[in-house]
Amino acid sequence: MSAVAVVLMVLLAPLVQVLVVNRSPWGGPDLVALAVVWLAVTRGPVRGCVAGLAAGLAADVTPPADGTVGRTALVLSLTGLLVGRWAAHPGRSREAGPAGWPREAGPAGVRPVVAAASGAALASVLQAVATVALGDAPLRSALGGPPSGFEGAPWWSGAALTLAWTAALGAAAGLLARRRSAGKGRSETAPSQVTPFRAEPRPAAPSRPESRRMGPRRV
Repeated sequence: MSAVAVVLMVLLAPLVQVLVVNRSPWGGPDLVALAVVWLAVTRGPVRGCVAGLAAGLAADVTPPADGTVGRTALVLSLTGLLVGRWAAHPGRSREAGPAGWPREAGPAGVRPVVAAASGAALASVLQAVATVALGDAPLRSALGGPPSGFEGAPWWSGAALTLAWTAALGAAAGLLARRRSAGKGRSETAPSQVTPFRAEPRPAAPSRPESRRMGPRRV
């Protein structure tokens, strides 16, 4: 993924969240948190933290946001850092990415799946906690209430649906990152089909006649 694609993902996720997901009558995931989790799993903790900061600031200023600016940025930068650390393993190696954007080899095993699912759920929980802690809204308003398709449901059902959506799609993102990493590893370790170069033997250099050393002649 190029640097341009990363920037577009970070900036467009808040817009799609507000225009599409938040208007769904069945609830939906936190797309901004999922974008940060994906970048943290595939790019590492540092890139995940930077992506969380940028995406969080974009979400904080996207209408109809009216809370404390920087709240979502703090939550998502922490989420990106933690998810990137959880998904990493000792065998991880760094390599140069396109357009000069550094990238890291993706993780293997079940760690990216668990890290992505738990990190996505953690982002949703921390978002509600930060909203209440900063005094932006009471607990019931922070949890959002039930979606329009679930009228009469408990007041916490909307937050539960968002948590379930986000955790499930986070696990799917971690599984996809694991499969991409496994496919890349197989392609890099495949035997090369290039014909090996064989050096031609050099012709032997002509031997030089040895000069005979003439000693004093005896009489």
